[in-house]
Formats: sequence, structure tokens, C-alpha cells
Amino acid sequence: MKYARLVMTLLILTSVISFYWLIPSTIKVSTFKVTRTHELSVLRLINNHDLLFKSMSIYKDSADQKIKIKDVHFTVNNALSNLIQIDIATHKIQTKSFISVNSINRDSAAIHWFFEIKTGWNPITRWNDYQEAKKIKKATAQLLNEIKSFVEKPVNIYGFDIKEISLKDTLLIVTKFKCDKRPTNAQIYNAADELSKYLNQFNIKAINHPMVTILDNQTNDYTVMVGLSIDSKIPETEKFTLKKMPVNGKMFVTEVTGGTYAIQNGYSALKNYLLDAKRPSPAVPFELLMNDRRQIIDSTKWQTRLYFPVM
Repeated sequence: MKYARLVMTLLILTSVISFYWLIPSTIKVSTFKVTRTHELSVLRLINNHDLLFKSMSIYKDSADQKIKIKDVHFTVNNALSNLIQIDIATHKIQTKSFISVNSINRDSAAIHWFFEIKTGWNPITRWNDYQEAKKIKKATAQLLNEIKSFVEKPVNIYGFDIKEISLKDTLLIVTKFKCDKRPTNAQIYNAADELSKYLNQFNIKAINHPMVTILDNQTNDYTVMVGLSIDSKIPETEKFTLKKMPVNGKMFVTEVTGGTYAIQNGYSALKNYLLDAKRPSPAVPFELLMNDRRQIIDSTKWQTRLYFPVM
């Protein structure tokens, strides 16, 4: 009998010790997701209160405009440097949580969501708190899935759908001119027409729309380069020169619909994306005029593809 009581006592003590060891007085919980995007792109998201809220808006509670999954409520606060605080509340507990970002390599980053719950010595309370922590962790994992999907689409962060491409073997015939003001469409297409007339001498036609690069000089004027893609070499002149694009050269590319203001916004988005990707640019950007602006008076209907060379 005494032996049985001793064994029973030891079993109870072991169970109690195991319980308090497995569920400590401070329950620490963390969840993370790996995203196929740059660390700085994710930081743009978590540093923007409205954008972060939008990424999780599928779970927006229309009643109080908060994020809610079942009875777990999330309140997005302002960012703290590279960290953002999100308050969490259920029917039983309230706690603060945080989201941070860490780079994994050049093209991927980990989003880390963590929080802790302090509980008491009462085993029932501790068990209930543990169950709440599990429920909250499941909810944060669901939200991280939404954030991951959102941030992996550049259009959500930069306002434009930006892609990386590799160039094929591209040969250009190019001409350039200077002007005191930004070039007009007439000036650009006059240069393109001159290139076409020169190509006609060799029975060659351009294989794409005109390409344009506009350089803002320190002398308060502009240098404009206009080019046409061709598939064979022709003689060069002082006015018309050949330029060979690097085979498999990398480019960040986006398409813009609209006039000069929209195009400048597209360039700004590409520059921000370039900076966030930490990729150097070996050459000046250029644009492809995808529809004939001489035939389209309404500039909001212009279609332009922007190219930013990268390494």
C-alpha cells in the first residue's frame, strides 16, 4: 500500500511538474512566413498602416473596421522603425504582438509575427491561456498567408506591375538630338520616321515600336535618343548608329497607361523597386511607345512600356 501511494504521489508530482514545464508562466508564440520578395518591399508594407490593413482586409469586420478572425480581434498600430505593433484581444485575454522582417537572400525575406501571454499559477487559468495562445497563433498564421500573397505582387506595393525579364539578342538603329525643352511627340516621331526612311534603303523594317530615352542634362537642356529594333546589321552613319543590347541582359519592366505624369510615376516606381532590390543599374532606362501617339490625342490612352536595366 505504501509503495502504491508513493508511486501515485510521484506520478502526480511528475504530471504537475510536466504541466508547468510545458506551459510556462510566460507563453511565447511566434509564426513566420517566407516571401518571394525583397526585405525592403516588405518593410514598405509594414511601415504603411493603411497598406498593411488592406493586405488583411479579407478579414475586416464591417462593424468596427478592425481585423477579426472568429473572436480574435486585431488592431493595427503605427509602425515603430522596422517593427509594427498589433494589439490582439479575445473574450478572455488582451496582449500586444509585433511583426518584424528579416532578409533571407536578395529576393526573399521572412515575416515574423510574435507575442507572449503572461499567465498565473492556477492550472485551469494556465490551461485556458494556453488554448487561447494556440487559437491566436492559428489566426496570425491565416493573416500572414494574406500578407505574403499581397506583398508578393509588386502592384500592391509600388502601384505598378513590375517584372524582371531577360533580353533576347536585340539590335537597334539609333539617332539622337538635343532640345531646350522636353521633346514633343512630333519631334520623337520625326526622328523615328528618319530612322524608318534610312532602313528602307536596305529593305529592312523595324520589328517593334519606337524606343525613347530622354536625358536631362546639366546644361538645362535634353538629349533624346530614339531607336528602332532591327534583325540584321546595316551600315552606320554619323547620324544613325547601331546599338547592340546585351544578350540575357536583365531588365525591370512595367507598363503604363496615361500621359507624362503617369509615365513619371511609373519611372518612380521602378526606381523604388530597384533601390529595394539593391540591384545596381548599368545603363539609363528607356521606354517603348506601344501605340502611335500621333493618332491618339487623348494622352490618358497612351500605352508605354518602361525598361530599367539591372545587374
